[in-house]
Amino acid sequence: MLAAGDEHNSIQNAIIYAYNQGLAKDDILEVVNFSLPDDLHNKAISIIENINSNCNSKLLYFNDLPELFNLIFNLVNQGFSEDDILNQLFNKCDLEQFEFAKYALRYIAINRIPSVWELDNVYNELIKLDINELIKRCEAIKNLQNKQVAYRIILQNFYNAFCDGEPIKWFTDIARSTTDETIIKYCDRAAVMISKAQGVEPINALESAKTDIEQLSISTTESGKLIINTLAEFKIAAEYIDAQCGPTFNRIKIKLGKGVSFKKIQDFGNDFVQQLGDTLNMDTSPMVSVVRGGAAIDIPRSDREIVYFKNYADFSLPIDIHNVVIPGGVGVDGKYVDIPLSDENVTHILGGGRTRGGKSQFEKAAILYLARRYPPSVVKLALSDVKRVTFSKFSKLPHLIAPVAKDAASSAELFSLLVQQMEARYREFEKVGCETIAEFNRKHYPELIMPRIASFTDECFDLLTDKDYCDSIELDMMKLLAKAGGAGIDIMLYTQRPDKNVINPLIRSNFPAKTAFATTRPEDSCIILGDDNTLAANLLGYGDFLYKTSTQITRLQALYVGDAEEPEYFEQLLEEAINQEDNFTAWEPNNIEEFSDSGIGSKAILNNDFAVEVNLDEQSKNSILNLYSKGYAIHEIIKAIFNITRQDGKDYKKYRSAVENFLNNEGNK
Repeated sequence: MLAAGDEHNSIQNAIIYAYNQGLAKDDILEVVNFSLPDDLHNKAISIIENINSNCNSKLLYFNDLPELFNLIFNLVNQGFSEDDILNQLFNKCDLEQFEFAKYALRYIAINRIPSVWELDNVYNELIKLDINELIKRCEAIKNLQNKQVAYRIILQNFYNAFCDGEPIKWFTDIARSTTDETIIKYCDRAAVMISKAQGVEPINALESAKTDIEQLSISTTESGKLIINTLAEFKIAAEYIDAQCGPTFNRIKIKLGKGVSFKKIQDFGNDFVQQLGDTLNMDTSPMVSVVRGGAAIDIPRSDREIVYFKNYADFSLPIDIHNVVIPGGVGVDGKYVDIPLSDENVTHILGGGRTRGGKSQFEKAAILYLARRYPPSVVKLALSDVKRVTFSKFSKLPHLIAPVAKDAASSAELFSLLVQQMEARYREFEKVGCETIAEFNRKHYPELIMPRIASFTDECFDLLTDKDYCDSIELDMMKLLAKAGGAGIDIMLYTQRPDKNVINPLIRSNFPAKTAFATTRPEDSCIILGDDNTLAANLLGYGDFLYKTSTQITRLQALYVGDAEEPEYFEQLLEEAINQEDNFTAWEPNNIEEFSDSGIGSKAILNNDFAVEVNLDEQSKNSILNLYSKGYAIHEIIKAIFNITRQDGKDYKKYRSAVENFLNNEGNK
């Protein structure tokens, strides 16, 4: 038994710790009511009320400086202002601690890395401001990451002003109105460019400086004028509208004259190279496409940027089980786009492209993100990799419903398993009175979750041309594409060699979404994108791709994982995915056979030496009979007795075969 004073101190220390971890008063009261005996409730409530009254509803106690730093960091993340934090700390710190708190606040404010969500909010807020308000707001921003967002918007404003013909004075006036050295440098360099264009000596600027805004103007403003003039020489009337600078290309938007058909410039890419290649440093044909309100001409950047996975993948936000997404890429406007597998306009994705097009990096980014972002109870994975090198690093993930398939035989088994999973899910829907996984999860969350299954096939061409297994794979694939989307099974099919004679039209037409990477031939682009769309033949490779849904087509730069360049980061995320906490209960299907009855299963087992006999001892046999008599499914019996699941691959199949043979023999006695 604790003495009364010790008892009071223990309760108070526990409550203080809970406050410092960010729990609200009501949350702490709920824990108190649940955890403490009735005779201690009033004492705990009194401590809570006293703490709240003394600390303005936010407790700030600490034992050492690292604890104080962590506390301040948490308060900043929760949105408390510096003044609020310092006011609350004033009476709780000695002089040394208070000075440390002020230093910590400055450090955190400057160096904290905001979430992607926060950066988007900053962008959306700043983009609405006029240039003067924008510069004032930029001067007040302390955080380095947020400040970079502001600089990018200011740079775009300066570029627009330059395009609109603003005089040098416009820029020099802005330079005099601010103390920000970066903004002043932008203004000075713009003045240099205008001076050069007017044939006068540069004013108050560094003539030799090569800057972002100078590059922007060369690749867009001048490009736009040159393109309009070139079209005019070919008797095509058009006017320049605006331009955007993306990580891979600069987009010039033009409006064709009245009565001018888009077909006149649709295949104009080679003429642009022939006429403007030297001037614009352009070796490949620019993509020419229709956009809202005009036509877009995408000029490749000679200094293209790499869009790194680690800069955009955010694992800090709460999991939304109803909106499972994979990384998409970065658009020409600089905004990050993800691909929602839960969206009925997506569900299944057909993709492809030539070697070094970026297809494998896109797939690896998607799998890595799903595994690290979602626990196995929310997302499971089914992977087929006949090249044996693309997905091999994911073989230890607990999300896998079966080992990574590495040949046509095991891939056929995997697709058969997916069909059985699909049928089991629809039986469950019929039982509980719903039609889709979305309805099921809304009805049962958070007590029970039916996980989505994301299936990635890296090279479907090899599977669909295999003489032994192509028919069964194609049949299962068509079944899945027809109705697996509603059951939460997403099929992602990729190939380097799109062939209309291999990927038949019935399969292609059942993919609502497409991701086309650079193709060798225009015909390959048409097979992936459909509708005689040859645009993928003009892509630049290395992650430059087109994302097409039933509603729109968007050009994006895919995220670069860099697993070979930064193996430590890649392995760290894999380790976190394997060891992440899973607080949900996943729905599991009953009575699913591991393999189909088509005869493929037995052949695959023999080929992979799965059929090694397992000898069951008497204790195991008695346990099997006991559990079977109570209605346990075979996979549940195997897990309970031998602690082996489907994810154990070969071992699971051996034990399942042994258990089934034993039960069949017992039933015949």
